[in-house]
Amino acid sequence: CLPNKAHKKLAEMEAAGKLDAVITQNIDGLHQKAGSKVVYEVHGTTEKNYCSRCGKRYPADFIYTCGAKIPHCECGGIIRPDVTLYGESLPEDAWDNSIRVLRSAQCFIVGGTSLTVYPASSLLHWFRGPFLIICNRGETQYDKTADLIFRENIGEVFSRITV
Repeated sequence: CLPNKAHKKLAEMEAAGKLDAVITQNIDGLHQKAGSKVVYEVHGTTEKNYCSRCGKRYPADFIYTCGAKIPHCECGGIIRPDVTLYGESLPEDAWDNSIRVLRSAQCFIVGGTSLTVYPASSLLHWFRGPFLIICNRGETQYDKTADLIFRENIGEVFSRITV
């Protein structure tokens, strides 16, 4: 997959000093590929792998290039993507940094999510700023508190932002 118009616009906004961070529940690394530097991946990423036993790190493509159906580390542990699976805790650093950024943010743009996936959806409770913008094709439980709502394709909406 390649970054879309929204990924690219967010990177452009960050480079211009108009965006402090991207908080994402996506695990694909597309924000970084688009050029964003400050990205908090609250569900982890497939761009990193590690041994579930000893913690040794492996490159992003290791699982695909190692030739094994189930890749194993030299210690015998299973090598897995650095993503949050059902029942696991979210990455503590990403979660804590997301809360820190949201507490001081003046504007929070929520894009491309129905805000139903918990616990990521609960991050909205940490935002105290004056401007909440939601860009999602469908309704969300937070629409009544939003200052601005877009029901269009997020890439099209973001492509109209001038930086």
